[in-house]
Amino acid sequence: MMGHSSADADSAASAPRRVGGASDDRTATERDGVVLVADDDEAFAETVALYLESDWDVVLAHDGDEAVEAFGPHVDVVLLDRRMPTVSGDEALSELREQDGEARIAMMTAVDPDLDIVDMDFDMYLTKPVDRDELVGAVEDLSTRATYARELQALFSLGSKLAALHSRHAADELEADERYQRLQDEFSRLHEASHDELESLDPAEFEELLQLVDEAQ
Repeated sequence: MMGHSSADADSAASAPRRVGGASDDRTATERDGVVLVADDDEAFAETVALYLESDWDVVLAHDGDEAVEAFGPHVDVVLLDRRMPTVSGDEALSELREQDGEARIAMMTAVDPDLDIVDMDFDMYLTKPVDRDELVGAVEDLSTRATYARELQALFSLGSKLAALHSRHAADELEADERYQRLQDEFSRLHEASHDELESLDPAEFEELLQLVDEAQ
């Protein structure tokens, strides 16, 4: 019987790993979906998995390459760190958007949002530290957004970007930047164009959007 080489062992240790599944109390068909957590801080990623694994199948990746490898149409939500080895979260985000799948993606990072996020195709920006309630709520919100019309998905995404920028930058600094103005104009346009879709939201979802609108002003 042949033994495994050290290279094989290293490869297996670094491969994306699934946490939770049909062996848990809820069967696979009863679980809410699949969350891909990509973070090079393995202890933090394991903690995130503990928060989510009672309701979700969780797949862990610890660099950008692993995140791209683990992604596919089966993934519903991605939590993506920006600073990771081999391939950064920013680069991985671009690659994930080129693949098949309708997953909603949140950047979950200690990197404060700057105006470079305007052209990044994510749905939500979470700044670490993130507590359990915020994390679980974000995953639930992202999963719900996947059911929205594309215009409404885009509206929530733009609102999340504006809220993230407002949390870290002074209003006069933002208003002097062309990228921010472009983002604000697109948000206003989509807000007006999504009137019919807005009427389909339940009260909690509408309240979330109102909060984003307020933070985006």
